Amino acid sequence: AMAIALGIFGLACLAFIFWLTVDGLRAVFSRFAADKARRPLQLRVVERRETAGMLLGLVLADSKGKPLPPFEAGQHVLLQAPAGPGGKTIQRAYSLAAWQQKPGRYELGIKREAQGEMSQWLWNNLQEGSTVSLSRPQGHFVVPASQRPLVLIGGGIGITPMRAMLHEAVAQGRAITLFHAARTVDQLLYREEFEQCAGASSTFRYIPILSCPDETAWVGLSGRLSADLILREMNGATDAEFSLCASDSMMAQLRSDLLAAGVAEERIHWEAFGVGALTGTTGIPVSVHAQGAIRAFSTAGAPTLLAELEANDIALPSECRAGSCGQCLAILESGEVDWLGKPEFDVPAGKILPCVCAPRSPLAISLD
Repeated sequence: AMAIALGIFGLACLAFIFWLTVDGLRAVFSRFAADKARRPLQLRVVERRETAGMLLGLVLADSKGKPLPPFEAGQHVLLQAPAGPGGKTIQRAYSLAAWQQKPGRYELGIKREAQGEMSQWLWNNLQEGSTVSLSRPQGHFVVPASQRPLVLIGGGIGITPMRAMLHEAVAQGRAITLFHAARTVDQLLYREEFEQCAGASSTFRYIPILSCPDETAWVGLSGRLSADLILREMNGATDAEFSLCASDSMMAQLRSDLLAAGVAEERIHWEAFGVGALTGTTGIPVSVHAQGAIRAFSTAGAPTLLAELEANDIALPSECRAGSCGQCLAILESGEVDWLGKPEFDVPAGKILPCVCAPRSPLAISLD
């Protein structure tokens, strides 16, 4: 009996050790997968295009031809480059401008901003054959999962995620209408492709509109894109899924007017791609409490508080840089800020998102 009991006990111990081993291996593999997901991709520029002096088109691929991580249309990547003051590495979010179910390439469309550190660096330094560091695709702005008609609304450089969404939605057989707002004809990025797609598909309509057209050459719609125009072209239908990516002011107006027209709030999806200010105020004192120490500096005209912090070697986690991910959340101890755009992230009382605000008065903030 004693031998049987010892045998059972031994088997139980072996089973427990086996369970610990399997559980430990599972934890190791989970950590490995998590580390791999955080590790930046190193991709090669295989194609570079310039359009209208304002759009830098980049096609990126693995140098050994390996497949790239899949993504949902509308998602973005974080590009990293030594584009900051003194060659400091900074990162910016850029939407993927094309979609494939099994991607072998990533395509980006980057607007050249006069005051944009990253866009200027990319324009001046990336050539075919260059290597660039970027995150795996991420983000929650994706094609809505429903069978309702899909209305895509892109303004300016906001057309880039709309293009990827169009690719995925066409593959799904969805009914799609794309409203494309720009100032002039040459700023209707990807226009020829959209027109060809509309001509070849019975389920896709392309509706461009110019706010400053050349009256002698333009025969399409002109003026400011409005909810009234959108719903008129949709025959008054308010039961579609509406996805917006444009300037903060345009999106705020469209969202408000679509809601007033009867579109349900849960069917209006939007993505901010940056704040409106290009240069901020100089000479405002900022005190930063972080890790038990205090850092102080004065603003130097950077467009956001986050940019001011980065210029002073104070790093904050940040992905979207447009008020949606909430990673750069900080405690406002004293002072006032100007909000440069309405955050999508629900900011708690007494806290701020440095990526979408700028100092109005002397500030004291805590990052702890």
